[in-house]
Amino acid sequence: MKKVLLALSFVMVFGISALFAQTRTITGTVTGSDDGMPIPGASVFVEGTTIGTVTQVDGSYSLNVPQDAEVLVFSFVGKQTLRENIAGRSVINVFLVAEAVTMDEIVVVGYGTQSLRRVTTSIANVSAQDIENVPVANVAQALAGRMAGVQVSSTSGRPGSPVMMAVRGRSSIAAGNEPLIVIDGVPISNTQDLYNTSIGQGFSPLANLNPDDIASIDVLKDAAAAAIYGSRGSNGVVLITTKRGRLNEKSSITFNSYYGVQSIINERKLLGASEYREMYNESRSSIGEEPLFTNEQVVNPPHDVNWIDEIKRSSSVIQNYQIGASGGTERSQYYFGLGYFDQEGLLHNQRFQRYSIRLNLEHQINEFIKVGSNMSLSRTERNETSVDNSIYSPWPRALVARPDQAVFNEDGSYADNAYNNPVRMFEPFMGLNLSNVLTSNFLELRLIDGLTFRSTAGIDYLVTEEDTFYPLRSFQGEGVNRSGTSGVSRRMNYVLTQNLNYREAFLEDRLFLDAIAVFEFQKNQRDRIYTSVQDFPSDETTTLNAGASVVAGWTSWTGNTLESLLGRVNLSWEDRYLFGFSLRRDGSSRFSSNGRYGYFPSVSAGWNISEENFFSGINEISTLKLRASYGQTGNQGGIADFGYLQTFGAGENYNDESGLALARLGNPDLKWETTEQFDIGLEIGFFRNRAFLEFDYYKKSTKDLLISRPIPATTGFASRLENIGNMEGKGVDISVKTVNMRGDFNWNTTLTYSTYSNEITKLFDDQPISGSFVTRHEVGQPLGAFFVVKALGVDPETGDMIYDDIDGNGIINADDRQFMGSPMPKFHGGLLNEFSYRGFDLSIFFQGAYGHKLYKLHEEGIGGGGSLGAAAVPTNVFKDIYDDRWTTPGQNAKQPRVVGGASGIFNTQRSSRYLEDASFLRLKTITLGYTIPTVYTQMVNLNSVRFYVTGQNLLTFTNYTGFDPEISTETAVANYGVDQGAIPQMRTIMFGVSANF
Repeated sequence: MKKVLLALSFVMVFGISALFAQTRTITGTVTGSDDGMPIPGASVFVEGTTIGTVTQVDGSYSLNVPQDAEVLVFSFVGKQTLRENIAGRSVINVFLVAEAVTMDEIVVVGYGTQSLRRVTTSIANVSAQDIENVPVANVAQALAGRMAGVQVSSTSGRPGSPVMMAVRGRSSIAAGNEPLIVIDGVPISNTQDLYNTSIGQGFSPLANLNPDDIASIDVLKDAAAAAIYGSRGSNGVVLITTKRGRLNEKSSITFNSYYGVQSIINERKLLGASEYREMYNESRSSIGEEPLFTNEQVVNPPHDVNWIDEIKRSSSVIQNYQIGASGGTERSQYYFGLGYFDQEGLLHNQRFQRYSIRLNLEHQINEFIKVGSNMSLSRTERNETSVDNSIYSPWPRALVARPDQAVFNEDGSYADNAYNNPVRMFEPFMGLNLSNVLTSNFLELRLIDGLTFRSTAGIDYLVTEEDTFYPLRSFQGEGVNRSGTSGVSRRMNYVLTQNLNYREAFLEDRLFLDAIAVFEFQKNQRDRIYTSVQDFPSDETTTLNAGASVVAGWTSWTGNTLESLLGRVNLSWEDRYLFGFSLRRDGSSRFSSNGRYGYFPSVSAGWNISEENFFSGINEISTLKLRASYGQTGNQGGIADFGYLQTFGAGENYNDESGLALARLGNPDLKWETTEQFDIGLEIGFFRNRAFLEFDYYKKSTKDLLISRPIPATTGFASRLENIGNMEGKGVDISVKTVNMRGDFNWNTTLTYSTYSNEITKLFDDQPISGSFVTRHEVGQPLGAFFVVKALGVDPETGDMIYDDIDGNGIINADDRQFMGSPMPKFHGGLLNEFSYRGFDLSIFFQGAYGHKLYKLHEEGIGGGGSLGAAAVPTNVFKDIYDDRWTTPGQNAKQPRVVGGASGIFNTQRSSRYLEDASFLRLKTITLGYTIPTVYTQMVNLNSVRFYVTGQNLLTFTNYTGFDPEISTETAVANYGVDQGAIPQMRTIMFGVSANF
């Protein structure tokens, strides 16, 4: 027996030794050649086998390979695949070089994902790395110029203010032009639930989202891509995916922080007190009045106040702190993020703070069941001042206030000013806070091979709080013994999605089928409460219960539902011939039974020409793909809840009796606007995609535009909302990505270029629609074109303005207005260059737009000097305008004379005098970073450490003489391009550090 056991032991030992003798272990690290950073999750395998592994969070790997193995293959999304000969080596460290584009990259599409190689629609994408460390409160601001076909502009330089985003231009007059935002599968609302519209500039729901939590942003640009979202897809769809951990990934902790200072991007000088008094005298002398000030009073004014300096900070602080943790096991993966962001505004009292926490979990219970949850809590707190176009807002008032009048009287009280004391406008407290819970939870069942069912429940819960208090020293509080308001809005959005997805390959993997069928139900409800109180005992008792007089108080509720069925089929034959079809049926409670349901189809096709056998000999072209698509999408943004119904409003009380009154005429025939879009695209890559070009031409047509049609006054109303307009638009999107140099020194370039133009083709009886100021919608013209009197210059003999009298009657009035350009740029884009050498990295990003105009509404009352009449006190003026004024006969001046009375009003009337080309090129962002070599960081148990310095809005090249060519105060398309003196964006210099543990 002992001999048998000894023999068996000998056989086992010998067999195991022989087995180990047949394999050996290879270790190493995988890092990026452009930044030297470790690449976690990279694939490492033996060529021609299934033996492989993935790299850990520090880029390291360890792999047992057969003795006869010859080649290791290293690959990662976005990097060129690398083959390394083993040749007896036990340690193989490699650098992976970035590709301009990899066709195996996965992009997010509606209700799923798709390989870029098989995409037949137009989709733009940016990753977390593209927008990290950009110092903005709203992630949309970081997208400006980085996506072809996506235009981003700001309404104000206030922290947290709304950002206007347009995907392939604007296509609606009244229904809104903002794209649909979807975060982790949950559509979020952009409704402004504000009671006190004088607070700030409104808000953006994206300001509650922490940019550090974002993994990728995909924009569905053409109708075939967006049709899967049906009645909400006309303006494009922005899909935001947040970060997740990876399976079999070691736990890691990341820390990212930056701290910077901000200052005004462009300062325009106003007149000092002496020059102002000189102008005052000149305006009176021009109409035969005696000068108001003596020479002594002009030379030595009692006060000389720079009101802009009085209301703005010399520098504002911006800071951000983010901690993230991620990892995974064989069955589970997680991501946790905790963030704090703080930005001071340009003006005193302005501040934006964001607190955020996120937890994303996924767990594979068994091979058939998977569950997951994405949860985020966030709160933003804003201290604000009145809206930029308010007479009680410090910024616009500082542009017109008299500089020869004091800020304070000797007793410490506020001094009077002819145009309100701007410093006094900081007395009110104005708070705007948003609390948001956003969660998406799913259960996924694998029914059979290739067939999965996913049930998802999402909630977007937003609470908006507005609080104001006007103390006795404020303008608003002095006449009513102080006043205060409080408003709370609660919006709950529920989304239930049932998704059946079948993905399978057939015919020896030659045919690939990807099909989904979805039922979705969404319910949005909102309730609001508002109270206004006056007569408080002191400035210290600010809660509303301390007020003696309730001026107003009310509550409201509204809601809507959307029920949808949709399906999509994508087919791929040998990855050469591609076909896609989708159809969505939406039913909305906003419409009557006459038009409650709508159908939104799309069809697309693609041909990967480079996959054809006849193309195999063309080595210089690595990718050549032709695609075309057609689809229909809808827009219901301009229709109120129950918009088809005739409604009554409460609070119409009379003689101490409660009452109701008709509030709105119904229209049972209302329906959504419908946009049809055709797109043809070309994708071509050269030299293994080191240079990659994507070109799209599109044409779209929108019908059934929602417009308020004038109706007889005998109805008791001025207008009624109807579908009575059409519009057409077309454009080109171009994106170019190149890997110019690689090795120790790397240089990558990304260029985006977009054009867009539109034309209104139908209105009610072809009657034009005027905006509030200087724009007009008219058949044959672009949307929101400028419509003003044309200024021909200054008369050298009289110093008065010369206008184009188009009807030749000798009178300049509204009949002489003509179209004078558009606020929409002819093209816009961006240029990004990224360099790296060993541990150093440098990125330089330029953004620009060309061919659009802005109307400087804020200069109408400023530039004329005495434009309010002979007896009125002139406003202050910008020094460059004053220096260029007409003073003597025969002078060729840019600006008219300073004159009051009727001549002053004539010279400052709305005309192209205030309309300027706003084309610009801006050095948007420049970042210089250094990554410490891992050989040093690992000594202190750190995977990586990077230090960087970033500058934003450093240089602007433009002929626009306003504060900022990138700003438009108005978000409504009817008044887009009107600059009411909005607070400009700020220049930022910041220092940061990012570390991985």
